[in-house]
Amino acid sequence: MSSDDFSGLENFEDFESRFRNVAPKQRKHTPEDGFNKNKVVNQVLDKSTMFTMYEMINARIIAYVNGIVKAGKESVLFWAVDPKGKDVALKVYLTSTSSFKNRAQYIVGDPRFLHLKKGTRNLVYLWAKKEFRNLVQCEKKGIPAVRAIHVSKNVLAMDFVGTNGVPAPTLHETEVDENDYHQLIQLIIDLYKKAKLVHGDLSEYNVFKTENGLILFDFGSAVDTMHPNTQNFLERDIKNVSYFFAKRGLTVENPADILAKIIS
Repeated sequence: MSSDDFSGLENFEDFESRFRNVAPKQRKHTPEDGFNKNKVVNQVLDKSTMFTMYEMINARIIAYVNGIVKAGKESVLFWAVDPKGKDVALKVYLTSTSSFKNRAQYIVGDPRFLHLKKGTRNLVYLWAKKEFRNLVQCEKKGIPAVRAIHVSKNVLAMDFVGTNGVPAPTLHETEVDENDYHQLIQLIIDLYKKAKLVHGDLSEYNVFKTENGLILFDFGSAVDTMHPNTQNFLERDIKNVSYFFAKRGLTVENPADILAKIIS
């Protein structure tokens, strides 16, 4: 049975009752961005998404969902737990948003995704698959990025970087030093030369700072180095990172020189 075909269910109320482990539980920590939790839950957990999450429970990818960690225009991040008690980050991409229509530039031209079906829902599904594939590529090449676990339609499961449902701090939220700068520049280089990827949307907001070093995340925009706009995306990533560290008072290398060294 597909997620869009519920005709085989004699009593849909009985079916909905089976989603108790999917419905978010009350979290101890209230998200700081002040979004309307109930509204977001209603937008995200439509019948198709609930069915997808229920299938993930049946497949023992997750056991239950604790609640919402963070919400954005394109996705909502849930704190889930797997059957072994390990925290899992569930990224649910909103199928009702129109924001993804502006994301075609990161897909069209990428040789890995030559067939793009029409429709927002198909674009969202492809975006989730794209982020999953990018994260897997990073893991294979030893790039410190969030580890992908599973993807199904608009739901991506990843390792939860943080403790007790609280994500690790990003560069934006921490004090930074020269080591952080050099480490991130090296990650950009390794991402390009080893994983053959350009993040495409890199900033201080999507880099975790942990005791074991920096960890990259939000790879939906990442493109293959064969993409026609690779150099433009790479240049923008370098400039964004350089501007952030310079704004924090650090001495940074000329972005043009870094770009030249990477693509030479």
